[in-house]
Amino acid sequence: MSIETPRPGALPGTDDEQAIRKLTDDWLAAVRAKDIRRLVGMVTDDAVFLAPGLPPIRGRQAVETMYQSFFPQFSSVEQTVSMEEVQVAGDWAFAWGTEQFTLVPRAGGAPIEMQGKGMSILKRQPDGSWKFARGINNTLPKSAASR
Repeated sequence: MSIETPRPGALPGTDDEQAIRKLTDDWLAAVRAKDIRRLVGMVTDDAVFLAPGLPPIRGRQAVETMYQSFFPQFSSVEQTVSMEEVQVAGDWAFAWGTEQFTLVPRAGGAPIEMQGKGMSILKRQPDGSWKFARGINNTLPKSAASR
């Protein structure tokens, strides 16, 4: 799944912004493939992810452990992102937008649809690439009324 086309006035401009958008696109492909190794390669050693109702997920190893327990529960995991803004300030950047997930339980039953807003803080690496350093979202299951 690729990143949706930005709205007019928010078109990618800098090489850094384009690299961050590509990293996000690579993240979505790794989620869809349930490629944990690839996902943890896109986060800093000291990454911190904040998700609703969960304690902070601290460090690359904790991210790996989280995905090792999460992915086996679902036969399919689909995530889409529509970025609203990307800003770069030196070796740090932030991006925020809307996220949607569709999770198909391996045990059967209806797909779980989730949506919300998310923000990522990224850190430039010594080789010039970007990695996710912090992330927070308010993604929750869609209500029956919003379907």
